[in-house]
Amino acid sequence: MITPLRSAFGCLLVAVVLASLGVAQSAPSVQWFPAPEVEARAEKRPWLRLLNTETMSMGRYRLKAGAVDNQPVHAQDEVYYVVAGHGKLNVAGKSRDVSTGDAVYVKAGVPHKFEGITKDLDLLVFFSKAKGSTGGMAAGPKPVEQTPYPETSSRGNTRIFYWWKNNSAGQVSIDYGTPKWQREFTVFMVQPNGKRWRLGQNFWTTLDTNMPLAIGGVSVSAGYYYCVLQNTRKDGAKLILLDPEKVRAQRLDAFEAHKTTGGIEIPLKKEVVKRDTDTLVIELSVDRKKKDLGKLRIHFSRYEMTADVAMKPHR
Repeated sequence: MITPLRSAFGCLLVAVVLASLGVAQSAPSVQWFPAPEVEARAEKRPWLRLLNTETMSMGRYRLKAGAVDNQPVHAQDEVYYVVAGHGKLNVAGKSRDVSTGDAVYVKAGVPHKFEGITKDLDLLVFFSKAKGSTGGMAAGPKPVEQTPYPETSSRGNTRIFYWWKNNSAGQVSIDYGTPKWQREFTVFMVQPNGKRWRLGQNFWTTLDTNMPLAIGGVSVSAGYYYCVLQNTRKDGAKLILLDPEKVRAQRLDAFEAHKTTGGIEIPLKKEVVKRDTDTLVIELSVDRKKKDLGKLRIHFSRYEMTADVAMKPHR
């Protein structure tokens, strides 16, 4: 049974996690789970889901001493907090003792189960809704003539949209993969060689606009574009907007961005900033003081590249 102290800890932990994540949903900003209510609901079932938001979920999992744990492999990262009990957690064939107060992180897709339970286990389980990459070629077989690679990963999106009376007057959206910072990106930033980079992860980073734009002073017609980044000694950092039809005709993957040619070249202002990010962040913002003007920011590690954006919505 959960003691009042542990119950309070569990409630506090949920509140802190929710607050730190800034959960955007219709549910309340904080939810409490008093021990008596949880006990009543969990009395006849080993698994009880307590929370399910857009960004995370949480539940209580109980296993009796000597029980067999048949849980499936999960597609989400998870954290176990042992409220009470003792046993072993087998992760990918390697087993380790767990007992009251322990916490364990298990990556999505990794097989695991509890075993050797000598004292009833009472666990809080936290699941992340973020999607990590399934691995693609890195996790798949060696390529042969034709080899498919299933892959999912977290995607970022930034968008500016106009709303006029009861109608949309225009919008621009950028969808992108969110790679973690690697040493090779530092080389790209500080040693310009003109080679193009995919500006993202896995599938192409895309720009979709249904209104004319001017980015960095360069005209961009309404349409759909693949985006790559280039850094040259002569011109510095540039955002390149590619015609998807031409890229498709060559059957190029985003990994082959360096093979692309042509496109709309947009100059970017590059600088080193104090605010650091460990993953790629692309942001479109608006200038509230100047009509139809905004800013494009590409932020990765300590490097930020920017360009002014002028929009021409339908009025």
